[in-house]
Amino acid sequence: MNRHWHQQLSARWQQVQLMDTHEHPPSPCLSVCVMHPESKLCQGCLRTLDEIGRWGSATPAEQHAIWRQLGQRLETIQP
Repeated sequence: MNRHWHQQLSARWQQVQLMDTHEHPPSPCLSVCVMHPESKLCQGCLRTLDEIGRWGSATPAEQHAIWRQLGQRLETIQP
């Protein structure tokens, strides 16, 4: 993951942590949209294709759950 993308996603993740879980959080999409061939994660937002596909119809709680996964991925994937 590119350092700039990591910083952008980290900043969004921190903002989402302050939100009420009943609110729809912002999309993690950074408009990079390139899937890593080995990890199967988007190189911009760190979501799987399934998470990307479900985002638009997900409830706020489901979207916050995806963000929690992204927070864990941000900790393990260094730029």
